[in-house]
Amino acid sequence: MKTCSQCQSSFEVREEDRAFYQRMDVQEPTLCSNCRQRRRAMFRNELNFYRRRCDFSGADLISMYRPEIPVTVYSPKVWWSDQWNPMDYGVDFDFSKSFFEQFQALRKRVPRLSLYGKNNENSDYTNHTDHAKNCYMCADVGFSEDCFYSKWIIDCRDLVDSYQLEKSERCYGSFYSVGAYDSKFIYLADNSQNADFLYNCKSVKNALMCWNLRQKEYYIENKSYSKEAYLKALESYDTGSYKKLESYKDRYASLVRQAIRKPAEIINSENCTGDYVYHSKNVYDSFGVIESQDSRYCYDSGHLKDCYDTYESAFDCELQYESYACNRGKFLMGCMVCYDVSDLFYSEMCHNSSDLFGCIGLRYKKYCILNKQYSKEAYEALLPKIIAHLKQTGEWGEFFPNEMTFFAYNESAAPEFFPMTQEAVLGMGWQWYEDEKEYQLQTYQIPDHINEVSDSIVNEVLACEKCDKNYRIITKELQFYQSNNLPIPRSCPLCRYHERLQWRNPYQLFNRHCAKCSAEIQTSYAPDRPETVYCESCYLKEVY
Repeated sequence: MKTCSQCQSSFEVREEDRAFYQRMDVQEPTLCSNCRQRRRAMFRNELNFYRRRCDFSGADLISMYRPEIPVTVYSPKVWWSDQWNPMDYGVDFDFSKSFFEQFQALRKRVPRLSLYGKNNENSDYTNHTDHAKNCYMCADVGFSEDCFYSKWIIDCRDLVDSYQLEKSERCYGSFYSVGAYDSKFIYLADNSQNADFLYNCKSVKNALMCWNLRQKEYYIENKSYSKEAYLKALESYDTGSYKKLESYKDRYASLVRQAIRKPAEIINSENCTGDYVYHSKNVYDSFGVIESQDSRYCYDSGHLKDCYDTYESAFDCELQYESYACNRGKFLMGCMVCYDVSDLFYSEMCHNSSDLFGCIGLRYKKYCILNKQYSKEAYEALLPKIIAHLKQTGEWGEFFPNEMTFFAYNESAAPEFFPMTQEAVLGMGWQWYEDEKEYQLQTYQIPDHINEVSDSIVNEVLACEKCDKNYRIITKELQFYQSNNLPIPRSCPLCRYHERLQWRNPYQLFNRHCAKCSAEIQTSYAPDRPETVYCESCYLKEVY
């Protein structure tokens, strides 16, 4: 047992953890897993976009960095071009200074991408995306197209306002589902088809307002109907009306409250702990992980092998530690947003490279330190000396300090996992940002039904009913609402996203007892929550 140097809570270092740390040649962590994840998330702004100018061309652009942040920002077109050379910023390693101090100075000088994206097509207004096509205002999207206002989407088509969907198509307001098609407001509903308002249903189609069903068809509120009776009952069902849709959402929430819950959503997995874990083996204390093995303390990641403390890494990752958003990365430590790389230490925004230490923005490079080129022999001679220096300063094996982030706490991804008040954030010495912009009042009256909305709405400036921020409806978004009989939303995309997050359990585990047999269980439902939670055995007997 160890004591977290930040929150003072106790945390355990197991023997298998020690084996991993020895393999990576790092010291044991000084922070608990929660504080380590919060530290990584503080470096990640996913959904807050700002207008500023490209520091290369002077052109207007959309960026994750506020205009007043003292960094150099390039548009994706310029950043990925040959019009500049990141090697021009290379410096010698200074053994009289800490590494983090030197790296932060380099971070402020080397041009940064306004929004992270690679291999994208017509998806300029997206962040942390990989092989996205025709996507808009999305984050964490991979191999998907025609998706809007969605996050953590893999291999999907035609989605709006969705979260954590995989291999799905034509869905709206849905989350944590795989293989869904033509469905609205589904949660934990794998392989659903032509179904709306489902909770924890599997292989259910032609259903409405149901929970805990398996391989069923023609159900309404968990009651069986003939096909003819089902279609007759749906004649008055109309999601195109905003007022009716809001009443349906209220009804759905009240029905779901009575649903029996299982301790965690661990599907087709062996020897795993955490929640929202799919098709994995030997994955522990992890959340939102798919198709992974032999990993621990991983969050919203996929396709991992032998990884610890990763966040948002996917697609063939191996031996990553204290890193985030490193797709197709192997043997990495302390890295941020590096794709198609191997053998990197403390590097950021590097691509298609290997054998780098403390580098930023490099592409197709090898044997570099602080953006300076070395020969293979010189690199291999210097690197052990640098590692020894970091061990002496206590930096080796630690992720970057919270103070090095360019984002305020409330514009980073951290509050999604660990909400904090402004007073508490400032008390920790971290940043807080308040937008003092005056927003334009909405003069356009949105019709209740989508059938009454004219195409001219794409020219209107709307105001969020919850936060007053302005937002617009784009043409493709309007077409989606029209073809799927959905009303114009009355709140901005960010507020809609936070509304969906309310359905997600916290990424933490608690001890409580099965409501049926009293067996002790580990679950993401805190003991004081009112939901009825069964152990896995009792739940399966009840549902099947």
